[in-house]
Amino acid sequence: MNIVILGPQGSGKGTQAELLAQKFGLFHMESGQMLREMTKTNKRIADMINNGVLVPDEEALGYIEDHLLVHNKSFDNIIFDGYPRTASQYTLLKNWAQGKGHPIIKVLVLSIPEEETIKRLSARRTCEKCGRVYNLITNPPANEDICGECGGKLIQREDDKPETIQKRLAIYHERTMPVIEEAKKDGILAEVDGLRPIQVIFEDLEKIMEGVQNA
Repeated sequence: MNIVILGPQGSGKGTQAELLAQKFGLFHMESGQMLREMTKTNKRIADMINNGVLVPDEEALGYIEDHLLVHNKSFDNIIFDGYPRTASQYTLLKNWAQGKGHPIIKVLVLSIPEEETIKRLSARRTCEKCGRVYNLITNPPANEDICGECGGKLIQREDDKPETIQKRLAIYHERTMPVIEEAKKDGILAEVDGLRPIQVIFEDLEKIMEGVQNA
């Protein structure tokens, strides 16, 4: 059972992906985190990420396959988070999964208005020492300026400022909305309102997943 989860920045898709992975025994394939780890040792990837350039489609899928070979040798029971980001990546992933004998059977989309994305991400604070992320609205620290884990200073990252968020949203709509349209054509799309509390959203996703299992 291979699943894709999509949603704009701040939609909570990472949180929901982790909850679904725990509930249904899925491997959480977080491609963004994988690439961030690669930037520590791969200057070319680091330069691409820092400049907002997408890693070439087939190259990115190759990295994902290598990662899965280490962590999930069956290529099954995966929830893909952060990939695919474009229609061409979607086609590549769909054909790759089909070739492995474990097709993508559902594409989940968390939908939130643009103004909510800006509100949520603008409230995000990151510890400059340990990297823990807080949100002044949904997950505030005891002290607005200090990390509760390590005592490090909490900062607002450059990409969490409103003007940067709007640019990232424009890219999301340009690149990822076609993925949603393709999944709809394939009859495997399920859209969920991402404005509600985490548990309520998860209950909806849980029902969708149970329906897929019982199909």
